[in-house]
Amino acid sequence: LSPRRFYAGLMDVYSEFSVHAKPPVSLEGQLYWREFFYLNSYATPNYHKMEGNPICRQIPWSDNKELLKAWEESRTGFPFIDAIMTQLRTTGWIHHLARHMVACFLTRGDLWVSWEKGARVFDKYLLDADYALNNGNWMWLSCSCFFYQFFRCYSPIAF
Repeated sequence: LSPRRFYAGLMDVYSEFSVHAKPPVSLEGQLYWREFFYLNSYATPNYHKMEGNPICRQIPWSDNKELLKAWEESRTGFPFIDAIMTQLRTTGWIHHLARHMVACFLTRGDLWVSWEKGARVFDKYLLDADYALNNGNWMWLSCSCFFYQFFRCYSPIAF
């Protein structure tokens, strides 16, 4: 499904209903995010990593391989996180809000492991893995780039 066709169909639906969600939280907003990340992935050197990436904050992440492995293998001790990661490994898909949750948990929420490592795990398991969207969302959710002042931290110890 092309983005243009999706957008046109969405505008047809919106024209029939006076009340609907507005960007950035609407389907229209999600399409804008998609295009935003595609543009940035094209225009940004080293988009997929922190080093040499001019739009990415340089954060001294931990290089704890055991924490990364526990996260990937669903052994964090946090049932919700472990369930999401189990679903990712067994089905190749998780809901976008679950993606947010495990990304925040791995990075700034709890484990302080680099978003680059998490992005590689998603690339490994996701059936819908996409270079621009995966790296863009990992940078955003780790507060490394893109509106890092915006508070949206999904953390099982912060609710």
